[in-house]
Amino acid sequence: MKSRGFRFALTLALSLAALLAVAGCSDLPTKPQLDGSSATATDTAIATGAAPSEVLGIDLLGGGSNSTTTQTKTIGLLGGTVSVGNFTVIIPPAALLQTATITVSQPDLTKPVVKLSISPASANRFLLPVQLVADARPMDRSLLSIATIGYYNPATGQWETVAGSVVSLLDLTVTAPLWHFSTYRVQGGGKAGW
Repeated sequence: MKSRGFRFALTLALSLAALLAVAGCSDLPTKPQLDGSSATATDTAIATGAAPSEVLGIDLLGGGSNSTTTQTKTIGLLGGTVSVGNFTVIIPPAALLQTATITVSQPDLTKPVVKLSISPASANRFLLPVQLVADARPMDRSLLSIATIGYYNPATGQWETVAGSVVSLLDLTVTAPLWHFSTYRVQGGGKAGW
């Protein structure tokens, strides 16, 4: 009977060998060409030049870039998480139709405003809602119970409440489902939060 450690090591080695084999084929002249009819994650990775791990949303090498106020990551079909400052964006599996680069920016860490962007722009619609979670610990406790996530509507120049905003008094967070990226804020009583 083989030990657990041996089976784990064997499974890991086989998985890595498969990933290397897929990545290694991407530069061959015989690499598959996509016609759009039956593309798999591997086909998409080969056609776009992205690593299969990026297409699937597996962060094997700690990819992405960040600063104190901005974080950028490539997210694939398996979803992922991008956080900066007081905000975290959670992309569930199957929310995206394609691999995309997501940037979360909180320009001023003392203000509850976050700018979300996605590239390519055609990826800025989701099959499942993406969750925006705001750490609302800096917010006045009297406003936290009525807090919501607001969306800046550039057409009207007004902040609008995102339907489905939920407050967790236990975790001191405000969460909202998003169907597209734009500029958002935590608000209480129609005014910016903390």
